[in-house]
Amino acid sequence: MRQRRVVGSATVCLLALHPSKPELLAASVGDSGFLVLRARQSEAARMGTLGRRGPARDTSAARGYQVAFRSPQQLRSFNAPFQLGLADEASDDGPPDSRFETPQDAALMRVPVLAGDVVVIATDGLFDNMEEEAIVELVDESEGEGTAALAERLARRAQELSLDRNVDSPFALLAKENDILWGGGRPDDITVVVCSVTDRSERSAAASSNDPRGSRKSHTPPLTCGPGPPPV
Repeated sequence: MRQRRVVGSATVCLLALHPSKPELLAASVGDSGFLVLRARQSEAARMGTLGRRGPARDTSAARGYQVAFRSPQQLRSFNAPFQLGLADEASDDGPPDSRFETPQDAALMRVPVLAGDVVVIATDGLFDNMEEEAIVELVDESEGEGTAALAERLARRAQELSLDRNVDSPFALLAKENDILWGGGRPDDITVVVCSVTDRSERSAAASSNDPRGSRKSHTPPLTCGPGPPPV
């Protein structure tokens, strides 16, 4: 932003798969974040802390996925997230602007992942309007659906709820905890990206077994996270 003189501010959430380990590497600034969803029959431990906004609900009877990891939020105060930014009057050689954070303030994460995990990355427009359980439920309902279609469904549902004045949205519940009167959803920019983690080594083994020239060495990462249907 500073090099190109882009005036404005934004929260940031960056993710990448480790090139050789089954780990998700992430850095986030502010209240954009991600969820790692895992099949309920998995014995892998659940990790992370985002902090539940709203009353706890019993999800023991739910099918499909559960939350294995929640990225943390970074807030200066209620509805004031950490942000990277550049003011119009800022100079290149001036001191840091106290109104914004720096990349060094990012929360850094290394999250173990498994083949079959679904990663939902989104701005606060999703998390302020949809309870975590509602996100998981919609993912459960999307069996066999591509990740792009699932991301669009999540974004559209969050938009619908953001315009509903009668729901107790996560944002409204948190506002009340901070003695702020707010009813209904929270209209906001909404961006959602969904990817599914797949095991490339299984595909490579299957391809090698069908190759008449015999097995071939593969230098591709064991796991990949990209577009594709969530596992059934």
